[in-house]
Amino acid sequence: MAFNLDNYMTAEQRIELFAADNPDMRKTFGERLREARKEAGLTQKELAAKTGITQPTISEAERGDYGKSAYVAALANACGVNALWLAEGRGPKRPSGKGPYGEAVTPAEEASNVEDGPRLSGRRYPLISWVQAGMWTDIIDNFAPGDADDWKECTKDLGNSGYCLKVKGDSMTDPAGPLSFPEGMILYVNPEMEYRPGDFVIVRRNNSEATFKRLVTVDGELYLHALNPNWPNRYLKLSIDDHICGVVRQASFDLT
Repeated sequence: MAFNLDNYMTAEQRIELFAADNPDMRKTFGERLREARKEAGLTQKELAAKTGITQPTISEAERGDYGKSAYVAALANACGVNALWLAEGRGPKRPSGKGPYGEAVTPAEEASNVEDGPRLSGRRYPLISWVQAGMWTDIIDNFAPGDADDWKECTKDLGNSGYCLKVKGDSMTDPAGPLSFPEGMILYVNPEMEYRPGDFVIVRRNNSEATFKRLVTVDGELYLHALNPNWPNRYLKLSIDDHICGVVRQASFDLT
């Protein structure tokens, strides 16, 4: 029987072995960000202007040992590198066909500057709390790298301020309906998207934490609709004090 070392290694040991052959993984997030920014010919001030992120936040990110950032996708795009490489040091450094200044490169040039590795199929967004979601527009500028406990990849573009939430409760659970959002499902939210009747939205009510409902029209007026047929007060009229914090663009479960 052939001996397979992987069968006798822990996940941490496999990661360490992989990192030994990938020097970028041994760098900190800040080191990779500084490297990408300088190779793109940008000052911290210029990068701040391109991304809408404050210069102090960029400076702090470059000084710190962060593995995650609320702005990783925007920073990676502005510097012309892959978000997965910037966040974790894995995969090719730059998107296929692009040089450090966003210029097109030939296949031969590209082959000499990148290594084979996993490609990021989407963008990654922070998983935040419902309290944070309710005041997201107020805190996003001060949301420092590392403030999120987890990051989720999404195939939809949620904008530079996108975020994720985990469903609480069963107000949006309808087992017999065409759509159901049970507790624990991950919601992917675009806070910059214009909302319309029929959209699933995150709403802050009475200056408390946010809630998740469907926006519908009843007799020409907007209401928040709970999908659960047994939920009390399934229709709540949208008031002038309610604040819509984003439109849900995708929903999924973590299977592991």
